[in-house]
Amino acid sequence: MKRLLPLLKNATKLLSMFVLILFTVSACASRSYIKVNYQLPDKIPVAPAITEIRLSVVDQRNHPDPLTAGAREKLTNFQGNYMLIMAPKGENTPMEGVYGLNTLFETVFQKRLGQMGIRVVDSSARQIPELKVVITLFQLDLKDYKWHFRMNYAASLVKDGNVLVTKTFSGEAERLDVPGVDEAGTTVSEMYADLINQLDIAALLSSLPAAS
Repeated sequence: MKRLLPLLKNATKLLSMFVLILFTVSACASRSYIKVNYQLPDKIPVAPAITEIRLSVVDQRNHPDPLTAGAREKLTNFQGNYMLIMAPKGENTPMEGVYGLNTLFETVFQKRLGQMGIRVVDSSARQIPELKVVITLFQLDLKDYKWHFRMNYAASLVKDGNVLVTKTFSGEAERLDVPGVDEAGTTVSEMYADLINQLDIAALLSSLPAAS
């Protein structure tokens, strides 16, 4: 019996490790969403002259599926949703919400505009400036044990039906796939946050004609 005790202890440890690994892997695979961590820029720009703006997000991707075949083999339960996690300065609890792609962009840009003191309004009045965001690429791939994420979008300032200025942004990120770790979400988050914050909204608004 004494000889069996070490074997039983080792077997118990191995079983515990197996259960933990199985739980971790299954938990990652069972998610219907991808986690997106986003932080607002640290530097708050000078408040522009306008206080209201319209905001629209248009999906013009040639490949509407955000996952390639390789990524979908790993993220089998993904349903096209994204959990947005934000921790505004001065707050300890992240703000969380699960959104579709368009709403994810709308929510983040609304937060950026709000940081500048600009309120997003739901209006058809063409004299109110409009920030129009067009998504042209948003795709996650898994190849050779690495996550690859590519994203492109354009931001235009529109007033009275005329496009005053357009800025385009594109980039890609890569991370090694580590079992049990959400490297897919980290890959998306890093590039997404970087490209969103690359847009200088204050500079974009400077193209507005001076009020007469």
